[in-house]
Amino acid sequence: MQKIKPNRILILLALIGLALYAGVTLLYGLSSKEPPAAQNPLITKKQAAESAANFIQNRYALNTPQTYVVYQSKKERSGYLQKEHVLEAYTKQYGEKLPLDYYQVSVKDPHTNRQFEVEINYSNAKIISWHENRSNRQPDSAPMHENKADTLAKAELRQMGFDPEDFIFVEAGATDMTSDQPMTRLYEKQSNPIGQAKLQVQTEFDQNVLTGFHVSFKLPASHLAWLKQQDDSASLMTWISMGFTVLMTLAAIIYAIIHRTYMRFSRGLLLTTIFLVIYITNNVNMYPAFRAMGGDANSDFITWASIIFMSIVTLLLGLSLYICLVAGVGLWHTLGERKWPRWHHALFGQDVYHGMGRGYLLALFILGIQQVLFYLGEVNFDVWSVNDPTDSVLNMVEPRLFPLMAWVAAISEEATFRLLGIILFKKLFRSNFIAVLLPSIIWAASHTQYPIYPVYTRLVEVTVIGIILGYVFLKYGFITAIFVHASMDSILMGLSLFSLGHISDILAGLLYIALPGLVGLGLAWLHEKRRKPPTLGEPPPRLAGL
Repeated sequence: MQKIKPNRILILLALIGLALYAGVTLLYGLSSKEPPAAQNPLITKKQAAESAANFIQNRYALNTPQTYVVYQSKKERSGYLQKEHVLEAYTKQYGEKLPLDYYQVSVKDPHTNRQFEVEINYSNAKIISWHENRSNRQPDSAPMHENKADTLAKAELRQMGFDPEDFIFVEAGATDMTSDQPMTRLYEKQSNPIGQAKLQVQTEFDQNVLTGFHVSFKLPASHLAWLKQQDDSASLMTWISMGFTVLMTLAAIIYAIIHRTYMRFSRGLLLTTIFLVIYITNNVNMYPAFRAMGGDANSDFITWASIIFMSIVTLLLGLSLYICLVAGVGLWHTLGERKWPRWHHALFGQDVYHGMGRGYLLALFILGIQQVLFYLGEVNFDVWSVNDPTDSVLNMVEPRLFPLMAWVAAISEEATFRLLGIILFKKLFRSNFIAVLLPSIIWAASHTQYPIYPVYTRLVEVTVIGIILGYVFLKYGFITAIFVHASMDSILMGLSLFSLGHISDILAGLLYIALPGLVGLGLAWLHEKRRKPPTLGEPPPRLAGL
């Protein structure tokens, strides 16, 4: 196996990336712009389940309830606090009692089918809120008397550490006996609002006892309207990206038919299989995340139905990927360019070997650029982000499988937006810059539904990264582009395992960070061992790349 010859330019870029990353991290430490990182759980899910089960058993005399735990976050509240720069004030006043991130425990009595949702502070296992899920219950024959409900509510406020005298009654709900909704009474705290957000407590009752105590903050209508507009914009951009991706796939099918003599339909089968196996495995691994998405009403049946539906969508994505790989390679071949050498090609092992090295160096450069873009966004455009329970390692059956998704992203996105996308737009516009820019914008638009606001800043950030990856593809080819993308995502996803705190998770994170290197070295070694002798007239490997 040949040694990697140092590429001084790429080494310089990697050093620049590391310097930028370290510099921005230092600036974050010296300024107040960096939002505090979410505190990692200090209790296990088992401890959270025990705390919730004991609470419900003691309060409602349930018999050995079943429990299920997911991680949740108050995303809207977190966003408001950051946008209005009142997060520090909130943390001082309510951070310990009402954390933004918590465990939600479903507690169900298998005999009566009564089910409660309990919010548990994942720092100290204390109860934050709870309420009964009444979807399986019949309406009460008569509501509780309002005076009794008010007395119970104020007693519960005091029990939960609040001053009842600081709350005023706001409104009541579902007080007629024909309603299938619980009787509710809403109270609002009068002192110490956070910005314009006021703390509210909603209490719920059946005929005899209090069945729910839900703490929330009433956010300004203007903020909620702004947030909805942002989410609508992100959704629109995502649909536009999906539309263009479908058009690109259809164009690939047409070109594959027209230039079928250049197409090799065996190309892409292995990568498509890898994509499908990892993605479908991840769908199953995200069972807790699907439970978290569904809220109170979600059940095991609904969760598995969602996983099966997503796996069907994944199969369609795999078909699209296969078409992109076949057509992309064939279209570049029509121009006489081999952007992805085949296994039997003499330079395949070298391309993988060198692509792996370039991948790490360029990944470090891109991560540095990304860190600068984040910082500039926060300083100049008031960018902020919130935790997303649907994409958290805390909501996975086996978090240590999550970083494998780095390869799914690298394979599918580089195939669609670089291997295929660039050649399609190059044929249309005859300009390398436009051919790189347009697929990058389409790719970036598909990332705007990540919880980073304002959403247009995510479009700009990912477009810049897409342009870099586009020129990497043009200069070095498809294999290097995959390794750059996979290395970048493997570093980020591997580091996400560090937050779990266990030595096994840290070791797994280190393994995933090293995985692109291990894959590159392994493929290069295997190719060198199995490569056939040169055919008559073929230059030796050392001269073939000259």
